Amino acid sequence: MLFPTITFAVFLVLVLAVHTVLLERPTAWKASMLVASYVFYGWWDWRFLSLIWVSTIVDFMAGRAIHATDDTRLRRLWLCLSLGTNLGMLGFFKYAGFFVDSFVDLLAGLGVEASTGTLGIILPVGISFYTFQTMSYSIDIYRRVLEPTDRLLDFALFVGFFPQLVAGPIVRARDFLSQLATDDRAPIDTGLATKLILGGLFKKMVLADVLGAKLVDGVFANPSGATGLEVLLAIYGYAFQIYGDFSGYSDIAIGIALLLGFRFPMNFDQPYRALSLQDFWRRWHISLSSWLRDYLYIGLGGNRRGQGRTARNILVTMLLGGLWHGAGWTFVLWGAIHGIGLVVERAIPGLLGGKPTPVRRMARTLMTFHLVCAGWVFFRAVDLGRAVEVFAGLGGSWTSAPTIGLGVVLLLLVGVATQFVPAGMADAWWDRATRLPVPLQAIGVIVAILVFDLLGPDGVKPFLYFKF
Repeated sequence: MLFPTITFAVFLVLVLAVHTVLLERPTAWKASMLVASYVFYGWWDWRFLSLIWVSTIVDFMAGRAIHATDDTRLRRLWLCLSLGTNLGMLGFFKYAGFFVDSFVDLLAGLGVEASTGTLGIILPVGISFYTFQTMSYSIDIYRRVLEPTDRLLDFALFVGFFPQLVAGPIVRARDFLSQLATDDRAPIDTGLATKLILGGLFKKMVLADVLGAKLVDGVFANPSGATGLEVLLAIYGYAFQIYGDFSGYSDIAIGIALLLGFRFPMNFDQPYRALSLQDFWRRWHISLSSWLRDYLYIGLGGNRRGQGRTARNILVTMLLGGLWHGAGWTFVLWGAIHGIGLVVERAIPGLLGGKPTPVRRMARTLMTFHLVCAGWVFFRAVDLGRAVEVFAGLGGSWTSAPTIGLGVVLLLLVGVATQFVPAGMADAWWDRATRLPVPLQAIGVIVAILVFDLLGPDGVKPFLYFKF
C-alpha cells in the first residue's frame, strides 16, 4: 500500500475515524492500530507478517528475560537469541543470494564452475527497518538504559506501527513506548501534520518522481548515449531524487504519526548544505546514522582506543551501513567512500579549510556535495560496470545541446532551494492558512494533491527505500 494512492487515502480516513472513536478506550485503540498496521503491511504480501510476528515474540521474551536476571551468561544468551533471530532473517532474505553469487564468481575466477540455480528469495518490504528497530529494544535493555514493557500489545504496536514500518524513520523503543504509556492519543498540531504530509507528497510525487522519469533513469540506463552535461545533471538529479523520495516518505510518516498522537523526530535536515561528511551524516537519515553510531560504532569501541582503532571502527560501521542498504558491491563501495572520507576528515582536521568565512563555507559545502554525489553514482548504478560508464560519460561531448526540458532544470533549482531556503520561511503564511475555515482548508489540501498528481509522471512510483 503506497502513500500517494486512493487506496491508502481511504485506509487512512478509516484509521483516523477509528482513532477518534476509540480515544477513550486505550486497549481497544491499541488493538485497532495494530490490526490496521498488519493490514497495511499485509497488503503487499500477507505471508511476510510472520516475520514481524517472530521478531515481536522473540524480542518481547528476550527483553523480559534479560531484565529478569543478573547472570551475565544468561543475559548474553538472550541477547544473542534476539540479535541472531533478527539478523538471521535479515541475512537470509536480503543477503543469501548476494553471498552465494559472490562465492560462485570466486570459484569461477579460480577455474571452478558452479551453479546455484535460481534461489527465488523475495525481499520482504521494510525488513531492514523493523529488525533494526526491534534489536535496539533488546540492546537497550541489556545495557540497562531501558526497562522492558510487560504488555505484548504495546510492544507489538511498537514493532508494527504502520506509518514508519516499511521505510522509517527508525524509532527507538524508549521514545515510542513512553508516548504509548500516556494513553492520550488526542491529535497534536494537525496544521503541522498536514504541512508535513503535503510537503512529503510534493517531494515524492513531483521532485523525486519527475527527476527520475525525465532525467535520471534514462541517463543511468544508457550513459554512453548522453552528453557530458546530461550525465552531470543526472548525477545531481539523482541526489535530489533520492532526497525527495526518502525525506518525502519520512515527512509523510511523521505527519501521519502526529495525527495519531505520536511525535517522531525529524529524519532529514537539509543534508546537502553540510560542510563535511560528518555534518552530512548529522543531517541525512538521522535515525539510521544515530542507530549506527549508538549500536555499532560505540559497540565496536568508538573513539576510545586511539586513532587506529577509531579509523577501523568508522570504516567497519560505514561498510556495514553500505551493505545494510543493499546486497551488492556497489553499496559496499558507497559505504567505503563515506568511511574513508570520514576517517580522512578526522585525521586531518584542517583539510576543509580554517576559519569558516562565507567563501570557505561555500567551498566546503561544494566539496562535500560532490563527494556525496560521487557516492550516489555507485548507490544508483545497477552494478560496478555501469557506475564506471556513468563516470566515463562525464567525458562525453560538452558542446552538444542537452535534450533536457526547462521543467527538469526548474526542478533541479527547486531541489537546491530545499537545501538552502530557511526551514521556517513559510511558517507565517502556513499559520494564516490553518486559521481559515475548515472547509476551505480541506479544499486547499485537495487542490494541492491534484496539482501534485498533475505535475508528476503517470502512475505511482514505489518509494526507493522499499527495496532496501
